[in-house]
Amino acid sequence: MEGGYEKSMSFEIRARDLMGRIGILETKSGKVTTPSLFPVINPIRLTLHPSFIEKKMKCKTLITNAMITLKHASNEAREKGIHRFLEFNGVVMTDSGAYQLMTYGNIEASQLEIIRFQEEIGSDIAVILDIPSGGARKKQEAEECVNRTLLNAKESLSQRERRDVLWVGPVQGSPYPDLVERCAAEVGRMDFDVYAIGSVVTLMENYNFDLLVDVVMAAKRNIPLDKPVHLFGAGHPMMFALITAMGVDTFDSAAYALYAKDERYMMPYGTQRLSELEYFPCSCPVCLEYTPKELLKESEEERERKLAIHNLYVSLSEVHAVRQAILDGRLWELLEVKARSHPSLLRGLKRLSEYSRYITKFVPMVKKRAILFCGPESLNRPEVVRHLEKVEKTPQPVEVEVLVILPEVKTRPFYRSKERRILERAVGKLAEEERRKIQFAMKSSLFGVIPEELEEVYPLSQHLTISGENYVKEHIVNAICKLIRSHEYKLIFFPLEGENISSLEKACHEKGAELRVASLPEGRKKWEKIGEIIRELINLRNAVTKES
Repeated sequence: MEGGYEKSMSFEIRARDLMGRIGILETKSGKVTTPSLFPVINPIRLTLHPSFIEKKMKCKTLITNAMITLKHASNEAREKGIHRFLEFNGVVMTDSGAYQLMTYGNIEASQLEIIRFQEEIGSDIAVILDIPSGGARKKQEAEECVNRTLLNAKESLSQRERRDVLWVGPVQGSPYPDLVERCAAEVGRMDFDVYAIGSVVTLMENYNFDLLVDVVMAAKRNIPLDKPVHLFGAGHPMMFALITAMGVDTFDSAAYALYAKDERYMMPYGTQRLSELEYFPCSCPVCLEYTPKELLKESEEERERKLAIHNLYVSLSEVHAVRQAILDGRLWELLEVKARSHPSLLRGLKRLSEYSRYITKFVPMVKKRAILFCGPESLNRPEVVRHLEKVEKTPQPVEVEVLVILPEVKTRPFYRSKERRILERAVGKLAEEERRKIQFAMKSSLFGVIPEELEEVYPLSQHLTISGENYVKEHIVNAICKLIRSHEYKLIFFPLEGENISSLEKACHEKGAELRVASLPEGRKKWEKIGEIIRELINLRNAVTKES
């Protein structure tokens, strides 16, 4: 107990994929399943009433502005408490008013007043007074915002009294990743229940999703892994999968209401103006009740309300889709689908793939479904990066001298395929001692190269792929080059299937290994020919050994 209130916070992680987490965050007013959207509610101008959001839309979380409430309804909010004031029984998060500071340049309350007010009205999750860096014109100004935020964060530790409120430690510094990193590291050492990344709205509005990735990852890598992370101003639902994949657990958005006011209709992959639509590609209650032309005939106020309902349905539905993708182990696949909806999202995914080595720490070793090859970005997904690192570190048996690269086959694992049986018959005449000199490795369109002894490790036999693209061929050759450079083979056989092998020749030359390539016939004869080549290579290797 502290200050007369018992600590109520706990955060239990139930499932993971990439850095995304399905978790249960416990507050004094109930449990929050993450990832979770907190719709923004303006307590003075209600586009949708909180009770409607709770009862009709089954949304149990929202965020409202403590500063606006303090300014316009302080007595009523204190008397009733924030839940009765809003007529909402779910989990209420209150923002300190930092956005007003960024927008208007000043606020009319001190941090102590804001903290005490949030305690008095019974906020479930409350934010200290941070200084947004998003409005800074120069890096020096953004750095000053970080310094002031850190000072407020430190002072808040002695100013807070209620321990049943989950206190949020804000991370400022955006759009400068190095400032974000510094702020996150220092705030992360302070006692907060939740950490929140701020000042990303401008990045969202300008579609700078690659820089957004740098900012969020700079924060995530420097705050405690066992604490939930919030993102202020998440915006459009097409972003939800990307931010969740970086480990954002909760996020707020006013876009559902702002877009409605501007008569913009949300879809999971973009936005259109209501006047441009002939059909509604949605089955929410609003879209089942109206056609676009019918909705346009309603009053301006009713159009705004109906569009807000639709937009919020789309946003909440996207949260459910992200949760299911985490459970299915298909969050990366969802990212690739989303990336095809806008070039900026594709840039964001490509930037995220640059962090794959770090993300591998959080990706489950085994999932309940096969992974899917959806395009070039799949080649940089964490599972592929992890596999190639493992290939480089896998020790080479002492007796192995010859690396035989085999063509990719559809049947997995390879030892169950008819091609493997044909190959076995073709090399069956080799003595056991000679066979132990050979290591087989299969070309893989997704994983580059798969040594035969690893092929039953998930997901090397549990993936669906495409082949034949030039970028795939380059990926395969690059993976084999890594295998060669990290081992000590004397002789390498590579079946030529249209690849450019100049880098392969270079890798063999660097290692002093002999490279043999051959074009192969199709069908059964391909594997019989490989068997013949293997026997020739072993005989040649034996002859060289005798001469030496």
